[in-house]
Order: sequence, then structure tokens, then C-alpha cells
Amino acid sequence: MKALLRTLLPVLIVAVLPACHTPAKYQKNRAATHEWLTASAGTSRLNVEGSWYAEDWGHGHLAQNGNKVTGHIGRYPVHGVINGTTMYLAATDEGWTSYTIVVKYARPGVLEGYYSDYIPYSDKDREPIVLVRSHR
Repeated sequence: MKALLRTLLPVLIVAVLPACHTPAKYQKNRAATHEWLTASAGTSRLNVEGSWYAEDWGHGHLAQNGNKVTGHIGRYPVHGVINGTTMYLAATDEGWTSYTIVVKYARPGVLEGYYSDYIPYSDKDREPIVLVRSHR
């Protein structure tokens, strides 16, 4: 058993360490998020202040100041910007941007779009997301 452990431990370390978020990776992740949100910002024509719900994500609350948005959706803190009727959000986990979200006004109380685990946002692996205003 000890021989097996000695053999597997280095393999596990080599497999797991590259996935660790080092300070340099955090800095690169934050910089890419900041650049994407800055490039996406514009004049807001939306009011997203309040409570929202997204299936598979859960309930959330957004606060808006001009074109800037902060809050949470489900367990993820979010921050982002609005440009016209499109909202761009970064969903973070312990300071790491895990998902980028792009949603557009669909009809009163509904924002539809996609989320991606690419930073900046990419259509390559996007998944649909619908935010519905809730009265929770």
C-alpha cells in the first residue's frame, strides 16, 4: 500500500498543482475581467436594481449605480456594467472570475443571454441563462 501511495502521490501533485490559482493567475484573471468590462461599458438604458432569479443559479439581488452593477446571483458575487440594454457581468468565487455573463433585455422583467467560463466572454462554450425579476 505504501509503495502504491508513493507512486500515486507525485502523479496527483503534478495533476492538481497546475489547476491551483497562484497570485500571478489571480492577477491575470482580474486584469482580463477588468479589460473586458471596461471595453463593454456604455450608457445604461436598463434598470436592473432589485431581486432576480435564474434557473440553475438561484435567487439574486443586483444594485445599480449608473452603468455599474454589483450584487450576487445564487452563490456568486457579481459585478459588471451595462451598455444600452445589454448587461455584462463577472461572477466570482473567492475573488476569481469563474464565469462571464452577457444578458440583454428581452421583455419587461426578463433578461436573456449566455454565460461562459471564458474570461473574457466567449461564444465557444456558452450556456443559456435567463434572469427573471422576482419579488422576493
